[in-house]
Amino acid sequence: MSMQLRSMATVVLGLAMCIPVRAQDSSKVADKPKLAKLTIFGDMISVEGFWEPDNPAKENAIVPTAIHMECYRHGGKEGNLTKTEAFCVVATAMAPDGLLMADFTFQGASWSDDEVVISDDSPICLINKTFFDLKRKTVTGLDIRKPEARGFADSCKLLPDRQSYYLRDRVDYALFHVQVKK
Repeated sequence: MSMQLRSMATVVLGLAMCIPVRAQDSSKVADKPKLAKLTIFGDMISVEGFWEPDNPAKENAIVPTAIHMECYRHGGKEGNLTKTEAFCVVATAMAPDGLLMADFTFQGASWSDDEVVISDDSPICLINKTFFDLKRKTVTGLDIRKPEARGFADSCKLLPDRQSYYLRDRVDYALFHVQVKK
């Protein structure tokens, strides 16, 4: 297990190095963003990229976050990593206001022949769901606002009920991403 932890530390460090510099002018923007491609190795899947909102607007602009996810069909319970047999390791890196932040988490997963799903209920206001489509080899995300959550000074109410995302290819993002004007 220590070998996997070492490889995840390497991934986190690698993600920190792939935070893109601001995109070029809008005349070079790709017509349609390239989606991150899910790689399947038997009972293990892997993908990396950047989350982008399906309908970008200044209200839903997100901090650029490099992400690398690996999911395994077996070993979560046996390794005491999660409460489920299938699990994912999610490594992220971002630099809000120029301050580099990186981390990784183990998340329980449900795994079928068609998809792998992870759900994170830990944020105060949201439930984050990630869907790995094994047939189309794509990854989508969904944030669902918790109806009972209030947050600091009722800040949860400022969030939309639902927001969907696609995982964009990291090279395509670095070359063609354009920030939404504030």
